[in-house]
Formats: sequence, C-alpha cells, structure tokens
Amino acid sequence: QSLLMGQLIQKESFMKNLNKYFLSIVFISFVTFLSSSENIYEYKIRFKIKNVISLDGIKELTSKGNDTYHIIFTGKNRMLNAELNQEAEFKYLNSKVFPKYYSQKIKVPLRGVLKQTIEYDFKNQKIASTGDVNWIIDFLGESTPLDPVSSGFQIRENVKKGLTSFDINLIKLDEGLIYKSSYSVIGEEVLEIKDTKYPCIILERIANDRKTHYYVAKTLDFILIKVEDDRKERMLSIEAEKILSFG
Repeated sequence: QSLLMGQLIQKESFMKNLNKYFLSIVFISFVTFLSSSENIYEYKIRFKIKNVISLDGIKELTSKGNDTYHIIFTGKNRMLNAELNQEAEFKYLNSKVFPKYYSQKIKVPLRGVLKQTIEYDFKNQKIASTGDVNWIIDFLGESTPLDPVSSGFQIRENVKKGLTSFDINLIKLDEGLIYKSSYSVIGEEVLEIKDTKYPCIILERIANDRKTHYYVAKTLDFILIKVEDDRKERMLSIEAEKILSFG
C-alpha cells in the first residue's frame, strides 16, 4: 500500500489500513524471552527495523517487583516523522505468563496516529480493546490468547523445555479475532553484534504466504536478537544493533 495518499479517508477505513501496515512489525518484533528461574534479567537493547519505513528503537525490560514486569519499546524515523511505541505489563509465575495489558501507538506520515490498548480480565475470561480499535474477546475454555509481547514468553518457555514444535493462540489486534500460530525449531546459527558472537536457536513460523524466522540468543538467556519475515510483497527484518545493558 502506498503511504502517499492525497486525500483524507474515513476514520474507520484509515485505522484499519494503518493497523495492517504495521501489523507484521507489531507481531514479530517484540517477542521477549525470560529466565525459567526467578532470576529474570533486566535489559536494554537497541534495534533496527527495516521495512517500507525503517525505524531505530530501544526495547527495555524492567522489574516492578511482586513477579510483575514491564516492557517498553520506542522506535522512530525522525526524517519521516514515523513512530512505533509499545508497552506491556504482566506477571510471570511458575513458568507461565499472565498479561495485564498491552498498548501500542503507531504514527505514519500522512496517515495520522493509531492508539490501542488491550486489557485482560482473567476473572471473566475476557480481553477488551479500547482506543481507535474496539472489541471484546471471550476466551472461556480456550488457551489464553496472547498479545505480541506476552506470546514471546510462552515461546521461550517451550524452547527451554526442549519442544521442537508447538502452537500458541494469538490475537489479531485490528479485528479482535483469536488464531492459532505454529512454531518449529529448525536449527542453530551464530550471529555477531558489535564483535561479540551469540549462538542462536532458530524458530520458524509459517502463515499463508509468510515465513518468519526468530533468532534467540542462548548466551543472553534466549533474548530475541533478530527476526526475518519473508512475504511476497516485501521483506521485513528486525535486528539488535547493540546490547546496551543486560542483567
């Protein structure tokens, strides 16, 4: 889709198209992996996102105490005045993730801003989205559908357990639909960041005409340091440029 639109469009259509534009980035770029022990490492990493619009950003994980953790990502393209901001909070107990909320703000030139927040209600087994995208999901009797951040913790736990293939329920943020995503471990590779080598496990996810590869660094407690998303219309890559802090 072209980013250069000469006329304003109706808000509903605008928001749907805007969300679709960054949907791949939202779902593949911020999977994060925690320690299976109680020693969960805080970190700060600089990333480069290469897409139709490239972004430079920083992802940071901090502990809030009482088994609660907070993640924030801020990515910008100052020349094009584009932004992608994500924030999430969750509890991590007995190797399981319990999301509290996930929010995102997407700003694209000539398209405006999309804001969305989803909140989890485990008592009533519901998830509600507010802001520019509104819906309610009832997940009674199903495996909890996870947001783009919390899904990564379940992936990491499965890899630590030695699983070579598994499924996870995810959410289509723009539609409020639950869908199953399948992952497989396909090999290992050594990546280099700032002259330091990191042995990685490679996960593959295939969906329709898309093939996504996730590289998780074993010596960084399985933090995601690279993603490649290959599709017919374009190639998207996300890669760590510098480990600013770890532990």
